[in-house]
Amino acid sequence: MAGKPALEWACATVGAVLVAATFAIVAAQIPGDDDAPPALRVEVLDVSPGPAGYLARFAVTNASKATAAAVEIEGQLRDGERTVETSRVRLDYAPRGSTARGGLWFREDPSRLTLTVRTTGYSAP
Repeated sequence: MAGKPALEWACATVGAVLVAATFAIVAAQIPGDDDAPPALRVEVLDVSPGPAGYLARFAVTNASKATAAAVEIEGQLRDGERTVETSRVRLDYAPRGSTARGGLWFREDPSRLTLTVRTTGYSAP
């Protein structure tokens, strides 16, 4: 420490700690070798009438450490065993540990039928 002011050493120490912390945070975010598929769950948020029919808004939650791209969502309106209408949409990206939102349009009123929404596929980014 001889020849260097104490403030300079303190600033250098703080800088080194910040750099080390940044590297640690980034390293913790790097996906591992886990080959587990994305854990996608779809939930209908609400249904409302609109100019193109009825909009069923949904949220897709990816609870896994794997990222999913081109996530296919399908919604069906059913009357008993009979499928009345099907609507599909593709979400570009569902990052790991995140929630993405979208909507499906239907001509028929979902409140009069049974609405089911599910994921039908994805691709690895």
